[in-house]
Amino acid sequence: ISLLIPPEAIPRGKIYEIYLTVQRKEDLRLPLAGCQTLLSPVVSCGPPGVVLSRPVILSMDHCSDACLDNWAVRLKKQNYEGAWEDVLLMGEELVSEPYYCQLEAETCRLFSEQLGTFALVGESLHMGAAKRLRLVLFSDAYCSTLEYNIRVYCMDDTQDVFKEVMQMERQLGGRLIDEPHVLLFKDSYHNLRLSIHDMPQAHWRSKLLAGYQEIPFYHIWNGSQRYLHCTFTLERLSLGTCALTCQLCVWQVEGEGQSFSLDFNIAKDTRALDSEFLLMDSNATALAGPSAFQIPYLIRQKICSSLDAPCPNGADWRMLAQRLKLERHMSFFASKASPTSMILDLWEAQHFHSGNINQLAAVMADIGKQEAMIFLVSDGEC
Repeated sequence: ISLLIPPEAIPRGKIYEIYLTVQRKEDLRLPLAGCQTLLSPVVSCGPPGVVLSRPVILSMDHCSDACLDNWAVRLKKQNYEGAWEDVLLMGEELVSEPYYCQLEAETCRLFSEQLGTFALVGESLHMGAAKRLRLVLFSDAYCSTLEYNIRVYCMDDTQDVFKEVMQMERQLGGRLIDEPHVLLFKDSYHNLRLSIHDMPQAHWRSKLLAGYQEIPFYHIWNGSQRYLHCTFTLERLSLGTCALTCQLCVWQVEGEGQSFSLDFNIAKDTRALDSEFLLMDSNATALAGPSAFQIPYLIRQKICSSLDAPCPNGADWRMLAQRLKLERHMSFFASKASPTSMILDLWEAQHFHSGNINQLAAVMADIGKQEAMIFLVSDGEC
């Protein structure tokens, strides 16, 4: 989750103390009707009501299949009374509205002239609509008994839920036993089934009476239950048995499925796998001033002055948008005083911490602007 506040978004002379937080969904439930489902974290940025001179960009992940042909995706905002209102329907944005969205494969970028509490809610248009589920496997870090438990979590593929489960398992003494996997879960009303197969019968047996376990469709689709998981209780026939090999199958009835091969030592504490994902728990950084942006301010100003004015051969901001694959948003950019600055804001949000300014310089050169050479100015000039 990130919030980009572009240059000149804060009125001159004003000082704001800005916050950005992810709400726990159980503390702030959205009213969902019919086949609606929550697709994103519930994110608050504020303080609400502050005056902005230009839109900020709020980036948050989502778990839809990112195909707008399958969904009616709405941006919801909580008003001052605590009620939720629809403020935007994705794909039918009005440039006159204070909100505008770009839906990427795993991220939603929200241009907003107002701060507040937001969430994405999807309503499937047909059974082809799918959510991405993240399947995460845990077991107890240490096993001194014959029984051994494997917990399979089936959660929305967003980082906030994943981090909560990681933290909870850490407190329980659990360990991650495989890398997370992603499964598309369709709005077909069919349940999710899980089973374990191909265990070495001479050393292990399952204590489950049924051949599989099942999670009801609506428990997953409406997201009302947190930390959905199934526990497989296995029994080793000897305390000396430490190696476990098996197949875990997860599938939606009459839908897609996946099979994972597990092969690990239950006596060995393999928390090295955990640490890679727990690095996400480090405190978020807040960058301020010129160093917060990939594009130095002087260069940015020169690009805007070069590309904002319409050019007869199209070598202006319109070509920049096309080269950056943002042509779907032409009417939104055109409605702003500086279309180029909106495009550069979006580029900054997309490439936070990983932007390659040389690629942007190559795009400028491709457009045919001599101003591509401005990327070579010295740091002292910026």
